[in-house]
Amino acid sequence: MKKLRLHEEILLLALKDQEGRTYSGTSWPYAVGGAVLAELLLEGRLRLDERDRKKYVTVVNGTPFGEPVFDQVLEKMATAKKSADMTTWMGRVAGMKDLKHQIAEQLALRGVLQIETHKVMLIFSQRVYPELDPRAELEIMHRVEHAVFSDDSDLDPRTAILVSLAHVSGILVPVFGKKRVAERKERLDRITEERPSAEAARAAIEATQAAMAAIMTATVVTGAVTL
Repeated sequence: MKKLRLHEEILLLALKDQEGRTYSGTSWPYAVGGAVLAELLLEGRLRLDERDRKKYVTVVNGTPFGEPVFDQVLEKMATAKKSADMTTWMGRVAGMKDLKHQIAEQLALRGVLQIETHKVMLIFSQRVYPELDPRAELEIMHRVEHAVFSDDSDLDPRTAILVSLAHVSGILVPVFGKKRVAERKERLDRITEERPSAEAARAAIEATQAAMAAIMTATVVTGAVTL
């Protein structure tokens, strides 16, 4: 099977295996946004320029990947009238129309998920994405569990990025349980702060953290956040 992208791995972690719905109480779209930008940076498609203590994104190679999410993001960036920083672009990716479906569709083409349409109250249609082949997620879970619950100091960079984005967006809690995750807070903070040395990883995680801080502020002000 073709190696999964970071944003595909994030979505698999965020989906309930049998129901095919994302866990409530997480900010998975922002983790996906961070993952997409991290991939594009790692691929050398984007450049970061720091101005006024913000990291602005510039497209240096807009050649299509042939992967819908990447190509859509690159086109949006290349045609944007004004430059924007990482946090802004991460929010734009998180808010893209049918983001979950676009990612799930690619996973379905590879036999990882299946796409089902259910009727809600006999009126509305809702798409869900139950797991079809568990092997991909089992491999991801093995890597993430080892990273979080061991003290291995030799994590590969992509796993460190994946764990960091899943952590700051709240995905790890429903996956492994609040108590277990809380017991590994120091480990998770260390992975997030120290392990991803690449600029791409650091920028994506910092942008996700900034988005989470904005969400928390909005929660305090409005009393509710819906994602």
